[in-house]
Amino acid sequence: MANPPSASSGNARLRQTSLWLFKSILPFAALAALWQFATLFFPAFLFPDLLHIVRDVGQIFTSWDMLSAALVTWGRLIFAVAVSLVIGIPIGLAMGLSRGIDDFVRPIVKFIMGVPALNWVIIVVIWFGSVELRISFVLVMLCVPITVFCVYDGVRAIDRKLTDMVLSFGASRLQHVRLLLWPYVKASAFTATKLNVGNAIRTVIVAELVGAPSGIGRELDMAKNLFDMPMVLAWTLVMVTMGFIMSFGIEQAERVVLRWRGGSHGRE
Repeated sequence: MANPPSASSGNARLRQTSLWLFKSILPFAALAALWQFATLFFPAFLFPDLLHIVRDVGQIFTSWDMLSAALVTWGRLIFAVAVSLVIGIPIGLAMGLSRGIDDFVRPIVKFIMGVPALNWVIIVVIWFGSVELRISFVLVMLCVPITVFCVYDGVRAIDRKLTDMVLSFGASRLQHVRLLLWPYVKASAFTATKLNVGNAIRTVIVAELVGAPSGIGRELDMAKNLFDMPMVLAWTLVMVTMGFIMSFGIEQAERVVLRWRGGSHGRE
C-alpha cells in the first residue's frame, strides 16, 4: 500500500534536512580531525588539544564576565552594521540617481574605502577620547563604503526601459524611488549587510585592542599576553559563531522580504 502524500513529503523533507546537516557538519568534522592529528606532532602552545579548546569555550559561556564581553562586542557589531545601512543607502541612491552627486561623492567614498583599518584606529585615538566612539567610528567608516557601492550598483543595474516606463506614467521622483528603485535596492542592501558582517567582525577586534575596557578584543589581548592558545582559539570560535548567527538571521530576513525572487533559480 502506497504511503499517503503527506507522509511522502514529510520523509522527503526529513531526508533533505539530514543531507543538509551532513554536508554542513562534514567540513568542520574533517577540519577538527586534521587539527587533532596535528596535536600529535606539534607542541601544545601551537596546536592545543581540542578538549582544551572546548573547555575554554564552555568557560566563556559559563562565566558572566567573559559572556558579557562577547555580548558587548556583538552589540558593537550590530550597531555598526545598522548605522552603515542608515548612512549608506541614501548616499548610494543619490549617487545612482544623480550624475552630479555621483561625480562629487564617488572619489570621497573611494578615498575612505582605501584607508586601512589600522590607520583608522590610529586616527581615532588622536581624534576622540571616548573608547566607544573610537570603535564605532572605525567600524562605520569601514562598512559605509560597502553599503554605498552595493546600493549604487543596484540602482545602476535596473533596466533603463523600466525607468522610462515608470516615468512615462507621470511618476514623481519619490514614486520612482518607492515603486521601482526600492524593491531592487533592498536586494543590494541585504548583500551589503552580509558583506559588512564579515568586514566588521574582522575589524572590531583591532579596534577593541586600543584601550577598550571590555570586549572580545581585550580578552584576546589578555590571552595573548599569557600565551594561552586554547583561550585564543576559543574566542576565535565565538567570533566565528557570531558571524554565522548574524549571517543566518540576515539570510532568513532576506528570504521573507525578497520572497518574490524564489529560491533555487534553476540550480540543481
